[in-house]
Amino acid sequence: MKKIYLFLSVLLLATSCSQNNVLSLEVGQCFADVISGAEIGNVDIVDCEKPHLNEIYAVVELPEGDFPLMSIEEDSVELCYNAFEPFVGLSYADSRYEYELLHPSPESWEKRDDREVVCYLFDMERKLKTGTAANSGL
Repeated sequence: MKKIYLFLSVLLLATSCSQNNVLSLEVGQCFADVISGAEIGNVDIVDCEKPHLNEIYAVVELPEGDFPLMSIEEDSVELCYNAFEPFVGLSYADSRYEYELLHPSPESWEKRDDREVVCYLFDMERKLKTGTAANSGL
């Protein structure tokens, strides 16, 4: 049975503005990092044609308003789940990919107006892959 491994909050790093900052990630980017812990500020972007673990398949905005403390994880999971099949071309249940996500922390929500949920996928056996999962039907 598939499961989502971690829910991660975005950590704001006041001095970090690199293209690898989690606040500037885009669909179609790949990264090799194994993300662990509760907060992360940067990932190392790699060319998707080179070996990598993760591929960003959706960046979705949460609605304006107060930080949804009680529902942020549930809302983020639903957004990523709904974006999975249109990107991969196969339902999540039938796919060989798992997904995880990054969502705003209360601090990034308030200080940076961060509303983005970053959804990324990876091989369920955590094997390196090359190329994109977009429309792969895998």
